[in-house]
Amino acid sequence: MTIDESFDDLYRLLRGSRCASPLLSARTLFDFGKVAESIAELKKIRHTYQESRKNTLATEFDESNPADKESKQLLKRQSKAVDAIGQMDGLVSMLTLQIPQVQKPNTTAPTAAPKSIQTRRISSPSDQLDNDLRQKLPLATTDVDVRRVLSQHCNLTMVADDHALHAGERFVIFSNGLGYVVEVDEPPLENNSVRILTWLDRKRMLPIPLSKWNKSASKSKVLKLEPFAREAVSTIAVPTIQVPAFSLKLPGTDRSGENSETAERDKILDVGAFSQLLDAAQRSGIVPGSGVIIQVRDCEFRLGRFNKGLQMMETLYTTFIAAESQRNQRLQREEAEIASGRKKISPKDLQAKRAQDNQTTQVVDRTKVRFQRVLEGLRGLLPLEKASNEMD
Repeated sequence: MTIDESFDDLYRLLRGSRCASPLLSARTLFDFGKVAESIAELKKIRHTYQESRKNTLATEFDESNPADKESKQLLKRQSKAVDAIGQMDGLVSMLTLQIPQVQKPNTTAPTAAPKSIQTRRISSPSDQLDNDLRQKLPLATTDVDVRRVLSQHCNLTMVADDHALHAGERFVIFSNGLGYVVEVDEPPLENNSVRILTWLDRKRMLPIPLSKWNKSASKSKVLKLEPFAREAVSTIAVPTIQVPAFSLKLPGTDRSGENSETAERDKILDVGAFSQLLDAAQRSGIVPGSGVIIQVRDCEFRLGRFNKGLQMMETLYTTFIAAESQRNQRLQREEAEIASGRKKISPKDLQAKRAQDNQTTQVVDRTKVRFQRVLEGLRGLLPLEKASNEMD
């Protein structure tokens, strides 16, 4: 699975939540070669998401009545939260591996040194699993706790599709809100199933079919434990990332300045539509993070990345619709309280309140229309982006 595919899968899980927009920002940083900044943003997103799902993950599942509707919903929410957190950790691991690759053209060290480091990391994963870990791991009762304890002692890395299993390798398996540290047995495979032992007490577990193992690994439910690469700390502490030069050339604009496709783009959607939307959103007062509109206008739209801009605008539009619904409910409650006499207000103040509410409602409706115009325009520009990519 590529990094772009991992970003897409994670966005589908977080879509509609407050972590969706920051995830797109992290992806933008990665696209511009700012890998370290993208990793830092992903770690912030993970912390925010984990804190927001703390109560859900801490709620105990009623095993006595698994068919209960609430129990099913709880299990579904917990599984989604665990999958999202696991994919974030896996994505951070993949991005971390990109830092030496970006630095590689500037290094003068011989090629043998990285190979020896890689060999040590693969062959001795138990160096970091010391006595301190043996004391802390049994106290971890949830998958979140297990993940936190392990991250303090070793790296949790995604398992490649073509990874060959070897006896002694250690993995962590996340399932039903729990985490299990296991070790590959000797021989690793038997009857097309993976033979594993529990790491703490060395008890043999039921073999896992290889197809199920690979499927869980692709969803970051199976991660490999690797010790920290101490030798690479000085290399990646202050990364010097070579950012490719961007010509800032709009799709269809050649070096001679011909803007034929730019004119075609403006027929569908122009920069003025974003400016009008930004003005209406700020006037409405119910669009949090309206700076996303500026980012889409000045970055994604101008550079021809209409698909990514559409995703960002859809996330912001979903937030706007939720805020509009809350506002309407609040106005209905206030009207009901005034009509029942629970809320005292003079006729003059009531008239002024309703006039202000009607004015704000008009601004909100105008904002919705301009949102829809921008969204429809970005959808109409997707074929143009596809054609531009095929030409490149």
